[in-house]
Amino acid sequence: MALDNLNDYDEIKNKINANKTYKDLKNQYDSVTRRAGNSFEQKKSNVTGQLKSVINQKDAFQRQLKSQFEELLNISSITGGKGGNTVAYLKKTLLKTVNKIRPEIDAILQNEIITVLGCDQQQSYEANGQAIYIKVKSVDLSGKLTLDPATPVGKTFYEKNPIQIQSKPFSMNRELYERIQSSNPYSVDNGQLYLGASGQPLFDIQYLDVHPVTGVPGGWFKVILQNRINNGNKVVEFVRDYYKTIRIFEFVGMISNIMDAISGAISIEGDFGITENQDATTFSLYIQRILGLCFDNAKEIDVSGISKLAELDNINDSFFDLTDIDLRHIDNKVANIQSGVVEFEDCDNVKLPVNSTEIVQALNDMLFIEDIKDLEAAGDSVTNVLAGNPLWGGFQFNASLKASIELDFVKLICQGLIKSILSPKVLLPLMIMIKAISTSIVDIVTDGIDTFKEFFKKFKKLVISLISKIGALFVRELFEIIKKDLFNLLQSVVIDVAKEQGSIYIIIILKLTQLLIVVAQFISDWRRCKSVIDELLKLLTIATSGFNLPSPLLLLSKFLSGYSATRAFIGTIEEMQKIGLPTDSLPDGSPNLDLLSKFGQMKAQAKEAAENSKVEAVALPGYSFPNGTTGGVRVFGKNV
Repeated sequence: MALDNLNDYDEIKNKINANKTYKDLKNQYDSVTRRAGNSFEQKKSNVTGQLKSVINQKDAFQRQLKSQFEELLNISSITGGKGGNTVAYLKKTLLKTVNKIRPEIDAILQNEIITVLGCDQQQSYEANGQAIYIKVKSVDLSGKLTLDPATPVGKTFYEKNPIQIQSKPFSMNRELYERIQSSNPYSVDNGQLYLGASGQPLFDIQYLDVHPVTGVPGGWFKVILQNRINNGNKVVEFVRDYYKTIRIFEFVGMISNIMDAISGAISIEGDFGITENQDATTFSLYIQRILGLCFDNAKEIDVSGISKLAELDNINDSFFDLTDIDLRHIDNKVANIQSGVVEFEDCDNVKLPVNSTEIVQALNDMLFIEDIKDLEAAGDSVTNVLAGNPLWGGFQFNASLKASIELDFVKLICQGLIKSILSPKVLLPLMIMIKAISTSIVDIVTDGIDTFKEFFKKFKKLVISLISKIGALFVRELFEIIKKDLFNLLQSVVIDVAKEQGSIYIIIILKLTQLLIVVAQFISDWRRCKSVIDELLKLLTIATSGFNLPSPLLLLSKFLSGYSATRAFIGTIEEMQKIGLPTDSLPDGSPNLDLLSKFGQMKAQAKEAAENSKVEAVALPGYSFPNGTTGGVRVFGKNV
């Protein structure tokens, strides 16, 4: 089992690189020996090399917070290649994943809300007509309810469908905005209450500028809970009934959050103030910090820079404190937004103007797309609007900059999704139920929330569990992509090893063993870094592993695979890469003859051993051979 996560990630990448290099060099070796000409297969595409460069150039702060998803993304940039997992492929695949995992996200959210409320199936709340007052800022952490849904920027946040009473999914963020504008109770025109998916009444809601009891200004939602029919006022039923009436997150909203994180386009067009931008950037840092956690068993030792937690109780409020590096990052991000520019490290931090109007328009255009596949394709192409800015015409634009934008998009998919989830309509029932089942002292807790930082601190377990579990869904998807690529990569290695043994049945045994291990291995929690690391290491080891038999079974040593020039060559490549020796093709595309000569030498040694090697041994006294002979007998064998 792996003890050091960072070293194990490196070991995985080293083994993959060695196997990829072997595959390419083997093709070159075969080509040279057949005198097939001067055309040789390229080892990697330029894009892959540029992406590795981008990853290596990330600053120290980001390296410290690198999540398991980013580590796997780094590995994926190696396993992919020509026709494989380029970032463009990953981007399309993960956007499809977002819609595929909607039901899982809904279930995770509801379960985490119920858990933080401390509810069992029988816990109930009072609905005696007494008003509950919810501070608007405690549910609208980003201040988006100040935006008009009819404006271009507002459209990127609110649901695309207009308000339709009792429709499902209901556009609750739009409804909350309307309550603020009119100060009338919900659906006052037709006298209806807000109903759950079951058709039973949940509450009535109204906006007030000032708390009528405390006199505190700032905006409040007055909520009056309604008695439910037959099954009583169960907290669990309220939570599930409410969430079934809304869509937990909007796809366009998620894309908008990603593009805002990359370029600041939404913040620029919305003319958001310094405070809003500081809080939004802080929010992003917290999400990244949480995604960087590992949830392995406490008994497992961790000596790496990646945090490992068995229980959330080990995290205190200091987890959310900002370092000097954090503060500098926030100041720089806010300054860029205020100036309407974006900068990328792989162009020497040159500040480039952001075509924010065009980006927002592209996001608005997505609202008219109904087909889910077309919507995913539109989300995929939004980055082209940023990269295609005509004002960048005088800049030496190159493929690595485009690759950097695409890579950032992939890294921020989970973050954009989480920001889209933590909207007013999602947080509203949490605040309602907290006040409905608690004493008045809870007002001190919930009414003191004005920022994401305060919300994260007061609902630490909810936030960490929710974000980490959603992040784990993307880890699972990326792991499956890498595993598929590894099978394709290792297949040729397995076949070469088997051919050297001259036994086709070894191919079958090795492939069945691969499948058996993958099927048998069950990762119960994708937030456990070691489980994912160990699974990848097993996949890389099984392809070239021999039959290492226990001592009692040494008589079956004839089934050992024996010496393999292929395995020896792959090991040589891995060791050379570790110490920085060149293993790539030459700059002109011709093969690395020095490395190929080593392969030829190993094959010659294997041939010599096969033809002339022998083994001399003595059986221990007292051992009985099949022919009945006992004692110290000199025996001879063949070294294979």
